[in-house]
Amino acid sequence: MNLIELQDMARERGFIHLFSARNNHVFCDGKQAKYHADDLTILDSRGVDNGTDPGDDATLYMIEAADGTRGMLIVPDSFHTDPDKADLVDHLRRRPS
Repeated sequence: MNLIELQDMARERGFIHLFSARNNHVFCDGKQAKYHADDLTILDSRGVDNGTDPGDDATLYMIEAADGTRGMLIVPDSFHTDPDKADLVDHLRRRPS
């Protein structure tokens, strides 16, 4: 499955927004909401491995906010990963379920 197919699958499951991380907060497209990592839960994640260039690999995280907003966060699996995204995912993975 490629990244576009993963995004389509996530949208079909209700993860319609795109999340972005910056300055210790998470922002959601189409909404004025700003979330802290403690307001978010990773419900599922899927990786893309194209098998050719490791720089093309990514993980799509399906996330739900405390207010019920569902969205995706796409994190490249390379040394070019945005440090804000990497910190957010590390924090969310350490949280108890």
